[in-house]
Amino acid sequence: MYHFVLSLVVIFFFSSQVSCIQQNYYWREYTGSIPKDAIPAGKDINGQNIYVGQAYVKNEGLIVAPIYQGEKEVTAAIKGVKKIERYIKILCGPAYNFQWIVTDAKNLHVDLSGKHGVLGGHEDGWGYIHMGRISYQGETKIGRVTAYKIGDAKLSFHDSGVEKWIDSYEVLHFVDNVIHPKK
Repeated sequence: MYHFVLSLVVIFFFSSQVSCIQQNYYWREYTGSIPKDAIPAGKDINGQNIYVGQAYVKNEGLIVAPIYQGEKEVTAAIKGVKKIERYIKILCGPAYNFQWIVTDAKNLHVDLSGKHGVLGGHEDGWGYIHMGRISYQGETKIGRVTAYKIGDAKLSFHDSGVEKWIDSYEVLHFVDNVIHPKK
């Protein structure tokens, strides 16, 4: 019996390690410098890359937030706008495996059907969220998509200290079968 249980533990551990490796992306602790394998999500008003981040917002959850080069804190749009200085992660992995899908609040679940939508975190008491982006007043805005609201999955982002909602946006998904481009 001992060997059987030990075998199950080894199989479980090995299979969980393989599935993690197969996903080929991960959230890395963000300490103020952009890792070389961070996933760019667009450009700011000055043409600098913006990256996908997530931050723990007390009593709200793990929320999608944009990361700007040279800034240690992020701003998350949830029940207003919250500045976060700790517990921040940045999305990393092979950029060629990520694609943005044009969708809207009513069709998110249909458009992601059969695809690997990248989860951006969760809202406490509600459910999982995806990460979305839009082009807004000359720059890319990153925010959370309320994926738990089937048929009404809006994008929330911040602009000049105000939380805004929009119905049409792009959502990030991971493509497993993309072949690494030759350098």
